[in-house]
Amino acid sequence: METLSQHIKGLEELLLQRHTRADSDRLSNLLHDKFEEVGASGSICTKDEAIEWLVREDDDIRWSLTNFRVRQLSDNIVLATYCAHKSDLRTGSTKRSMRSSLWEKTNTNWAMRFHQGTNLSDE
Repeated sequence: METLSQHIKGLEELLLQRHTRADSDRLSNLLHDKFEEVGASGSICTKDEAIEWLVREDDDIRWSLTNFRVRQLSDNIVLATYCAHKSDLRTGSTKRSMRSSLWEKTNTNWAMRFHQGTNLSDE
């Protein structure tokens, strides 16, 4: 049987996949209606703004994650943290960032309620 940590990791990995990012309906199901994201620039975006940005992401971008951890904060809230690795297949460049997401259990599924990424230097 799949653990809660495995399930949330699967959802995070799904959100990093290009075919999911290109599907606004799938994104809408994975992101909570009250979703907010704090970007690396400090700007805050809503669910609709995030979906609009994700569906336009470059097809040459690939993501992976490492150091995944989940902390259950309540019966219906979990905090996921991990290191994201972004690769641009066209240029060969890579970037890393620390990510945190709050997932909320709704009546039917887990949905991401909040997300924040902090860019890491290559040092």
